Amino acid sequence: MTALMLPQLFDIVPDALLLVDAEGRIIRANGNAERLFGHGNDGLVGLSVEALMPADARERHLQHRLGYMSSPRVRPMGQSDQVLVGQKADGQQFPVEIALSPIETAHGRHYLASVRDISESQRVRQALVRASYDAFIARLGQMALDAGSEQQLVRSLPGMLIDELQADAVALAFPESDGHAIDVRVAGQINGEALCHILSSRWALLEASLPVDRATILDDRQLELLAEAGEGFACGAATLLRDRDHPTGILMVLSTDTRPIQHDILHLIQGVAVLVAAIMQRRRTAEQLAHAQRLDALGQLTGGIAHDFNNLLTIISGSLQLLDDEYAPHQGARDLIAGALHSVARGASLTSKLLAFARRQPLAPQSVKLHQLVHDLGTMLQRILGESFSLTIECHRGLPPAHVDPCQLETALVNVVLNARDALPGNGEILLSVGEQWVRPQEMEELQAGHYIVIRITDRGMGMSASTARRAVEPFFTTKSMGQGSGLGLSMVYGFTRQSRGMLHIDTVHGRGTTVSMYLPVATSLPERVLPPRHRVEGARQTILVVEDDPGVRRIAVSFLQAAGYVTLEACDAVEALAIAKMHPETALVFSDVMLGGAMNGHALASTLREQLPGLAVLLTTGHDDAPDVSPDLGHCGTLLRKPYRREDLLVAIQQLIA
Repeated sequence: MTALMLPQLFDIVPDALLLVDAEGRIIRANGNAERLFGHGNDGLVGLSVEALMPADARERHLQHRLGYMSSPRVRPMGQSDQVLVGQKADGQQFPVEIALSPIETAHGRHYLASVRDISESQRVRQALVRASYDAFIARLGQMALDAGSEQQLVRSLPGMLIDELQADAVALAFPESDGHAIDVRVAGQINGEALCHILSSRWALLEASLPVDRATILDDRQLELLAEAGEGFACGAATLLRDRDHPTGILMVLSTDTRPIQHDILHLIQGVAVLVAAIMQRRRTAEQLAHAQRLDALGQLTGGIAHDFNNLLTIISGSLQLLDDEYAPHQGARDLIAGALHSVARGASLTSKLLAFARRQPLAPQSVKLHQLVHDLGTMLQRILGESFSLTIECHRGLPPAHVDPCQLETALVNVVLNARDALPGNGEILLSVGEQWVRPQEMEELQAGHYIVIRITDRGMGMSASTARRAVEPFFTTKSMGQGSGLGLSMVYGFTRQSRGMLHIDTVHGRGTTVSMYLPVATSLPERVLPPRHRVEGARQTILVVEDDPGVRRIAVSFLQAAGYVTLEACDAVEALAIAKMHPETALVFSDVMLGGAMNGHALASTLREQLPGLAVLLTTGHDDAPDVSPDLGHCGTLLRKPYRREDLLVAIQQLIA
């Protein structure tokens, strides 16, 4: 371009034109330039060209200008990869594109700059980029819905992000519960094994350096941490994947390009991280729900089996007790009967554990101060554990009482402590600590908000794998060898804590140990004073109505009562029992099963009979019942006898009720 063309050019070109001398001073500007930069007539003449840009960019531009003037050339618009910013007289900034051309004049070499405001076109480009990113997120979401598992998405995501962002490397890393990375998915120019090694030793450092709520550009120190995994990463961005109140992973995007990472890219990275975290959380929630439903189904199944099994045990036990009387003179026969009765007792213990898992065992919760309970139990446990194992108890006296069944709590603690012993390699220390915790609303999915006592049993033994931990509370699941365990210990503890309105939590790392935590509600009243047992009273012969839908169990009960001198009446259901009672007003006591089938159970039958026969004593029996031990309508004349029962227990209960 020549100087002769300048006057016509300045008048007709729609862009802002600036003529600059070798010192960088503006010697001429057209009207478009004065309007663009907000200066009046000839207000630009004499200014340094750096005065038309932000202060923090002036020194950098000066160096670029000097380099250009040392080797001038025609440079059209759109060839610079830099984001150029102009500044008006009032300080307002706006994006620009600039074309440069050297011009030879009679006064030496000058430089013509054509400046164009690209605010609108930049907004269009930005909108297109954001639309592309939005489409990427939508595609990712649809892929998540279509995928069989989130692992398919996790495997594909790094490669998809590389294609979308034109990055050099993308990595997804997920830590173990103890902070060691165990799963790293990468794509691009990065060594996955090296990155896994880096994160295994520096996870906490990298995690602590990242903001909790947004994607951020990695600084030089963070890039240096990752240097061993890839060559020449000049910039990068990362964000945490979060699950409620704790990180579950890190998403990183790395590049060898020195260009700064734009805000829209950070926004995309954060959006992807939120989506992936939500998908993983949904999967965990679905797994927890399926696990809870499986345990509930197992609970219903085992509860039903326990009920039927207790009926069978009642028949077997009753028959053996009757045989014991008949063969009293025969010592050999009595020894065999005693062994069989011992096996019945073991079967009853098994059904008790099944009912505990099913959350249908009878509980007698009360206000219990745990300091004395755990120390007394600890003395007994230390004898069981032996000299090779030490049991340390931490429980201060100032803790509030727990609302719990003390007998079942002791059984649960014994089960967990013995499991901890079995996990240790021949010797070691077990810690039993008791504390308190306030649980906030929605802090724990399985617990209502409130005040809880937390009992923790910790060992540094073998720990459990993730698959084993998921099944640890299922009945009959055990990793012990044949004959070493029934697989019902933790099942019973799980059912007991849930039935007590608490929770069982297992925190374990394979090869490092396990902590089993029992959450139990704090009592709202002080511990009750223990009353002495009632004095046993001998009763006279009376008429007793036996109501039982199982003929075998009914025959055993009738045999026990007739042998003791009682007059018995029999009914197989509530309808027959009501009819018989109406014909026999002399009936002194009704002995009924709770589960009778039909529309009326034992509680309802007893209430109806009491209306017909005021003063009628009621004794209920069951092998499976989650109802209260005594119906509120029955008052002091109703009680509950658990199957399988011994003859002595039945007769004592009857004597106490009809005396």
